[in-house]
Parts: sequence; structure tokens; C-alpha cells
Amino acid sequence: MNRATLALLLTTVASFGATGCRPDFAPFNRLTSLRVLGIQSEPPTPLTGESATLSALVFTPTPDPTLTYQWSWCPVAAPADDGFGCLVTEDQINGYLALGGLPPVPPFDLGSDLTATLPNTIAPAALQAACSGLLPNEPSEIKIDCSAGFPAQVALTVTTATDSVTTVQTVKLRFDPTTPANTNPVINSLDAVLAGAPQPIDDLGLVTLPREVETSLVTYIDPSASEAYADGTDANGLPVTSFERLFTTWFVETGDTHDQRTSYINGSTNFNDLLTNSWTPPAVKNYPGTAARIYTVLHDNRGGVSWLGGSVTLGASP
Repeated sequence: MNRATLALLLTTVASFGATGCRPDFAPFNRLTSLRVLGIQSEPPTPLTGESATLSALVFTPTPDPTLTYQWSWCPVAAPADDGFGCLVTEDQINGYLALGGLPPVPPFDLGSDLTATLPNTIAPAALQAACSGLLPNEPSEIKIDCSAGFPAQVALTVTTATDSVTTVQTVKLRFDPTTPANTNPVINSLDAVLAGAPQPIDDLGLVTLPREVETSLVTYIDPSASEAYADGTDANGLPVTSFERLFTTWFVETGDTHDQRTSYINGSTNFNDLLTNSWTPPAVKNYPGTAARIYTVLHDNRGGVSWLGGSVTLGASP
């Protein structure tokens, strides 16, 4: 193939990619099917002797009575490329612990209720051994980061008559009381700004948004949600204090948001950047429904999660 032919081929491919013939993939934050939008552990980092209550924000396009939950946890999970499968069994773990006279771990199966409980009853010596790579069948290439606690994997599978989704979340199990604890950040409100005034969005759908118009959105999150915590030492061995990084994902049932995610990094971004966004619902021909849902899911970089959402009524296009 000569250079002229190659140039023509590349130009043709580039032109095709820029036309409307390519697939119109929905953005990540648009809700069109069964989704798990967030898993929360309360507290996020349970200390030995504490229990974490696990809950989830699950989206279904319509109320679905066939929806079921299945919770589980795993002490040593495969990486994402290998499907997050559990690399050890309860029998392997408990057999190892029995040799040392230590109590068994909680059952991996956490039940099928809307919420689940993960008790941190694991002996600190066992978690320390896992952090040191001494678990049976623990692959040597897997390095467990226990700087903020032992990273247990929590998995939730939600299933309907026609679909199934599995989502995983890391919960840090603290076994050293000197390891800094964490609290879940809080979203206090979610508002649409109409005619210059914030209007609270809730489950009643009392706020009406115009179609094909970019409407400003604002959340209220107290700046203290970015918690200060001890973050190791510097080159001189002196303690380092860091502030949590925060990010919010804005999920909408239809239309587009200006940003899929907004974030705050202490010393690098303005806190107000985390709080504001905008939403443009589509014309009736693209979404005939008269209402649409929106959810904001807030994360910090130490495993804290919270969410808030509601429904809006969709009005006419200008």
C-alpha cells in the first residue's frame, strides 16, 4: 500500500468516526438498566470488635418485585483483571487459624437482606499475618496494603428476572487502635436552581425542570467532610497530616450533566467545584417520560460513601 492510499484510508476512517453513523453510547452516569450505584459501610473502617452495616443504592428502571440481594465478603480477592474472585476458602482460612488457636472468620455468605452485617471479629494476629503474606495459598505477587487497615472485599449481587449485576467495595478492617478511623461524608441537600432560587429535589417530584435547558444543580456538603487524618511520615520521619479527597458522581435517568463527576482536592481545587453541576433533560421525542430520577453519590479516598437523590418532573421545551 503506497502512502497516498494509506492517507486516503486514514482520512476515510477518521471522517466515518466523526459522523452520526457511529454507535451512540450512553454516558457512564446515565441510568438505563439495573445498576448498583454505591455500597456503604457504616462505619467505613470498623475496629476489632465492631460490626459494619452494609447498605446499597440500587437503581431499577421501574419498581421490580423480583429484585433480590446476595451479600458476601472475601479476605483475599483476585485483582479486577481476574474478576475479583476469592482466592481462599473459609475452610482454608479457618484451618490456618485453628492451628494457631485463633477463632474462625465470619462466614463469607452475609445473607440476602437489603442490608448486611460484617463483624470484625477476626483476631488481630490473623490480620497481621495476612498483611505479611502468610495466608495459605496467598499468591506471592499479591501485595496487601494494610496501611489503613486490612482490605476486605465486600460483594453484592443484585438480580431480577431479566438481569444480574455484581459490584464490589473494599472495607478496611482496623486491627490496630492507633490506625486513624474514618466517617462517612454527608450530603445535606440536593437542589435545582430555578429563577435564581434553589429548589430541593426529593422523592415527591415537586420540582419541574424544563427540557432542553441547562439547569444548575447544587449540593450542600460541609467542608469538614474532607477529614484530616495522619498519613504516615515525611522524609525526616515527622508526622504528615493529609485531608481526604472527595468526589461526587452525578447519576441521571435521562439527558446529560455538564460533568459526570465533580471533585475536591485540598490545596488544588476549590471546594465549590465539588458542589455544583448542571443537567439538561432531553426533548419529549427522546424521552417521553414525565419524570426522571437523579442521584449524587459522594466518596472520600478512605472508603467513605454516602448518597442523596430524588425525582423531578419534566416540563416542556422552550
